[in-house]
Amino acid sequence: MIKLFALNQAKVELVNISLLKGDVPAPFDKDSKFVPNDKGYSIYVDTTDYKWYQKAARTIASLKIFNFKLLGEFCLNSQEFYWFLISLSDLSRDFTVEYDLDNKTLKSIERRVNRVNEFRVIADSDSKVSTPVAVVENLFSKIKESAALTGDEVSLQIIKRGDKEFESFAGLNAVGFASNQAPCMGIIDFYPKNSNKDAPIDIGMVGKGITFDTGGYSLKPDKYMETMRTDKTAVVYLCGALSLAIEQGLNKRVRLYLCCSENMVSGQGMLPGDILTYKNGVTVEINNTDAEGRLVLADGLIKACEDKVAFILDMATLTGAAKIAVGRDMFSVLSPAKENTAVLLEAFDKAQEMYWQLPLSPYHQRFLSSRRAKVTNSGHGEGAPGASVAASFLSLFVNKNTPWVHIDLSSAYLPDGSPFLGAGPTGSTILGLSYFLSDK
Repeated sequence: MIKLFALNQAKVELVNISLLKGDVPAPFDKDSKFVPNDKGYSIYVDTTDYKWYQKAARTIASLKIFNFKLLGEFCLNSQEFYWFLISLSDLSRDFTVEYDLDNKTLKSIERRVNRVNEFRVIADSDSKVSTPVAVVENLFSKIKESAALTGDEVSLQIIKRGDKEFESFAGLNAVGFASNQAPCMGIIDFYPKNSNKDAPIDIGMVGKGITFDTGGYSLKPDKYMETMRTDKTAVVYLCGALSLAIEQGLNKRVRLYLCCSENMVSGQGMLPGDILTYKNGVTVEINNTDAEGRLVLADGLIKACEDKVAFILDMATLTGAAKIAVGRDMFSVLSPAKENTAVLLEAFDKAQEMYWQLPLSPYHQRFLSSRRAKVTNSGHGEGAPGASVAASFLSLFVNKNTPWVHIDLSSAYLPDGSPFLGAGPTGSTILGLSYFLSDK
């Protein structure tokens, strides 16, 4: 947890950290990022550098200083200070920080950072704890806490294996069949206080929640499997965004569709060559059991369209191709129409999120051709652009007249950290999506 105080108000011993412009003085090497002073450390920064304040936070983190007074020649605004604190935290230590902002602003930032970090911890949680049903229930409890603060109302429906309605979810049935843990569709509704519960749903958000991904019979190598507890990150971050938006005064009807399952290996599991038939009539030939995320998302997208949601956003840790295209510092945004993304990208810019928009065109569907079904579930052919092809697959499950945006969450998790963030779940998209929900 991070505790924030205005200057000289904390009741613990603090180290002075001064952020200074210019070059490190002699005799220190010019490439040094910090030097000791009589009361602590001076961190030298280049304020023209991209996200320099996050890099400064990583330098402080490397010094293992957990209680400090942040001083310097300039002030961070509240948004920059938010990202400074997100970059500082390794999710395992408590921090006490004094800074020259008023108490009201500091308390607001403190609550926001700590709330986001709660969801980052869930994203990194053990798969034996965060099973499909358990993670939905845990995430709902966090959203319920936020609604209790504002007087709004939330509800949860879990449709799981064995329930009659679950039989219609072709993707969740196929992906989850090999697991002992019941796959489920978690549906979380948000109702602003004094609203009509029968009012149309303004925004539907569909998330991939694979609580552990072996790859199925298209088995992942050890190197790629060891962090697959984080393949549920999209549902975690979507819930984090809703929780934050509620506390920011959300006044729209929002529904979350959390498509959760394990992707395991067993004698009864999904096989390459299987053909799935979805509720909307689309048939899919399985040519890669490790392309399971899009199979479960399809169920959520169909359901959102059936519910006549006015605007649909889906998010998933979907493709390695997106990581190759934009790296792990950014996430990718794709949509068949530019007007669908305008308000969303404004929110991401306001939140200083790191993203890039990739193309989505009807021609991308040619890389999904199948002799035995309408499409395969994974792209094939020389030069197939994996992130765009995966989004093209998802487009088959969205009504053409429904505005829809897909986010490939390539920035969900950093195995080794970066200049901007420590190793582990990043919290990427949570703040930006909370602004989108609140402002749209």
